[in-house]
Amino acid sequence: MTFDLKSYLAERKTLVETELFACLPAEGTRPAELASAMRHAVLSGGKRLRPILCLAAAEAAGGKLEHALPAACAVELLHTYTLVHDDLPCMDNDTLRRGQPTVWAKYGEALAVLVGDALQTLAFETLARTPSATTLPGLVTELAKAAGAAGVIAGQVEDIAFAGAPTRDIIQYVFQHKTADLFRVTMRLGALAAGATETDLEKLSRYGNNLGIAFQVIDDLLDTQQARSDDKPELTCLAIMSEAEARTYAKETTAEAIASLKSLPGNTAPLTALAKNMLSRVI
Repeated sequence: MTFDLKSYLAERKTLVETELFACLPAEGTRPAELASAMRHAVLSGGKRLRPILCLAAAEAAGGKLEHALPAACAVELLHTYTLVHDDLPCMDNDTLRRGQPTVWAKYGEALAVLVGDALQTLAFETLARTPSATTLPGLVTELAKAAGAAGVIAGQVEDIAFAGAPTRDIIQYVFQHKTADLFRVTMRLGALAAGATETDLEKLSRYGNNLGIAFQVIDDLLDTQQARSDDKPELTCLAIMSEAEARTYAKETTAEAIASLKSLPGNTAPLTALAKNMLSRVI
């Protein structure tokens, strides 16, 4: 029987967004402009891929997805904060995201910085609602490490510094920390919330890490026809490899991700289907 990925994604997206929207300050909450900007950042669309992966990790580990809902929302809030800051003029200088004005373009640079800060702290507040108190310290530690100076922020710093003169080492470093670290921790949070064994946790970690690398390579391939209006250099794997080589690399990392799911106690069909679907966009 073929797995219905489209229906699965739609159902999980609805579940995530119901919980996610409840985490945000209500419209009009003082200061009203901050509440409005936070809601704009989070509610302006998106596939909710990372929180859906978090829930799928919990199920693949043999647990209940409900236990991973706070972690799933926390991951999406943290991811959104990184997008808000990435869009700033001092970073990527983007004025549109998902067809909507970016936060800084609509509300100003100063408020955009504060919105990013508020979403980051809200991510940890949301994570603290995890039902099991015994797993909470580990969850907080995992997300903090992935988001901090040795994780996503490290990748962003190297991206800014070397976008104009990338090397293979720089690209691997940025891909690992700016993208793959968040995919990896997404899987780990879901697995830990579900009470996964150490063996199963490592399997899901490998899946997330490889999927994150594949995601970024595929993203670069899809961006090949887009030109930046401000002429700012953009770090891409196509600076060091051909499109054909990049497709091969995406295939290899996707295959490694899927292979790591072997012998997990729960349902891995969603994770397999997600990985294959992502690859199909460029293959």
